[in-house]
Amino acid sequence: MAVDRTQFTQKVETGIKANENYTKFYLNFKFNGKSKQKVLDYSKKQWDKRTRISNAKAQLILEKNKEVNEGINFNENSTLNTVAEIYFKLACEDSAWTKNRQDTYNLYCKNGIGNKKIKLVRQVDIDSLRKSMEKQGHSKQTLNGCSPRSIKKVLVQILKPILMYAYENKVIPEIPIIKSPKQHRNKKMVQNATQKFTTLYKEISNIFHDDPFYRALFLFALYGRRWNEIRTLHWEEVDFEHNSYTILAQYNKLGIDQNYDLPGVIKDALLQITDEWQGLIFKSPKTQKELYSPKRQLEKIKQATGIEKLTMHYFRHILVSAMGEHGIANTILSASLGHTNLDTVNQFYLTVNHKEASKTANLEIEKLF
Repeated sequence: MAVDRTQFTQKVETGIKANENYTKFYLNFKFNGKSKQKVLDYSKKQWDKRTRISNAKAQLILEKNKEVNEGINFNENSTLNTVAEIYFKLACEDSAWTKNRQDTYNLYCKNGIGNKKIKLVRQVDIDSLRKSMEKQGHSKQTLNGCSPRSIKKVLVQILKPILMYAYENKVIPEIPIIKSPKQHRNKKMVQNATQKFTTLYKEISNIFHDDPFYRALFLFALYGRRWNEIRTLHWEEVDFEHNSYTILAQYNKLGIDQNYDLPGVIKDALLQITDEWQGLIFKSPKTQKELYSPKRQLEKIKQATGIEKLTMHYFRHILVSAMGEHGIANTILSASLGHTNLDTVNQFYLTVNHKEASKTANLEIEKLF
């Protein structure tokens, strides 16, 4: 029977309206995109107005909790979307990395394969998803197809764990085979890397001599940090006393906290920045929020150095090539850049030590200056 909502003219709070004398209440809220509603009739209760309102508020909370509790169960007939939602809610940490994976799932899986029952998801569905991503993505940059890295993220880092979660909860008998995309990488060789590296250091120091903010930012890039690692770095993660800094798990590709050696030239620049030394280091001067891209400042460096193809990531290629020209061991260089090297366990460390590796690499970099 339809609810006559016209009688509920008094707003109590979001999700609750009452009739004129506060004896009936209309509850209305959304869960998983679906509208939920209920009418409470307290006209026969010997309660005062305050008690009736209080009970209506309590009932709204109970109704919401009821929907949540019912929603955490799934079976073989549940859709992949249902399993994914529960997986992200219950099995994953509440972090930026989880939010990023959930957003990516919604972008590539939710409206297609996500609508299938979990028991009907087959390898052919996964292969179809991979093929569609190889042909076209969801942005201007991916109109001609997503990169192998993006496809691998969707299939291996997002879809596979969801299917594994369903398997561990015994709602599917096996996990479909997931084939990663083939990597077709052309190694980016940098000619005269040592010269380019020293030129970059000189021009960064000159252009931003009186601007420690951008001097520190681009020196971090020159020393091998990714742009995402730079723009998300917080003051609280820099240890000036022990000359180190930490890239938190949610902001790097390994998913673990990585501790690095803090070079003296970057430390000096950081100490000169006028700030409260709380929160983001490289926040936007205009919005005081996360810096989007230092395009204008990067263009100054391009013009001064003549390196036209210079991007925030190309700094890393120049560093790798320059260090290679000076014979730095791959294990040290790999660890200093934030990678792991599982093949070499006895040449440097049994486990990858980013702090010691970056310290060794930084000493070699200083020789170039």
